[in-house]
Amino acid sequence: MRLGDITLTVLDAETFLYDGGAMFGVVPRVIWGRLLEPDEQNRIRLAVRPLLITTPDSKILVDTGFGTRLSKKEHKIFGLGEGNNVESALAAVGVGPEEIDTVVLTHLHIDHAGGATRNEGGKVVPAFQNARYLVHELEWEDGLEPDVISAAAYRRDDYVPLMDAGVLELIGDERDLGHGVTTVLTGGHCRGHVMVVVETLSGTAVYPADLIPSRHHFRGAYVAGVDLFPLDVVEQKMQLLEAAARGGWTLILDHDPDGAVGCVVEVENGRYRFEELPD
Repeated sequence: MRLGDITLTVLDAETFLYDGGAMFGVVPRVIWGRLLEPDEQNRIRLAVRPLLITTPDSKILVDTGFGTRLSKKEHKIFGLGEGNNVESALAAVGVGPEEIDTVVLTHLHIDHAGGATRNEGGKVVPAFQNARYLVHELEWEDGLEPDVISAAAYRRDDYVPLMDAGVLELIGDERDLGHGVTTVLTGGHCRGHVMVVVETLSGTAVYPADLIPSRHHFRGAYVAGVDLFPLDVVEQKMQLLEAAARGGWTLILDHDPDGAVGCVVEVENGRYRFEELPD
């Protein structure tokens, strides 16, 4: 989609399987199971959709998916196929990894930062050799010393090599990337979680990442069990949904298996639904 002189390209990097209970927290399976059908292991299939933002003078990649460095065991755990990743998704739209000049990691969990690095010559190196990588300073701290609840979601060699290579930049609560592209701290999912806002005269688009991973998380209580600060998630996402509905903003959802790009429609006071936009 285009907003003025900016092009937003949603990348279908891969799909994966994830425990449905972890994805919906306090919502009972009898309810969420009608929204996304689980398999025999209680897993639901989710999408991985990084975002490519092309401005007149840069190519910004938001998140990198699982990447290419997972073991066979990890492939089995997450139900991943072979060969489908952020680099192949970029190639499908005619963009090589060397063309990316900025990578925004909304947070450092494996399904968002795993593709930030790759194996080369027996070493782990930045996957996008000409890019600077942006991570919120709080998320960097937590990625180095994760808490016991979220430790399994982090792999240090997904992101520590970025610091070693001198390409990592720690950012604060709001960072202007130019041409109306801004990173904004949301917290909630983790302390240093950020979303990306693209604001132009032609309209506004928001990539909320795991603040609102799917259309099925629009209701207040529908909060993932892995969100470290669930009440913050509720507050932040409801504010975003209200603003998006009133402003006619576009939301780009990172994990929704049925569609990524849509608008927010208020169906009644404080209740919203996702309405997909045509391709």
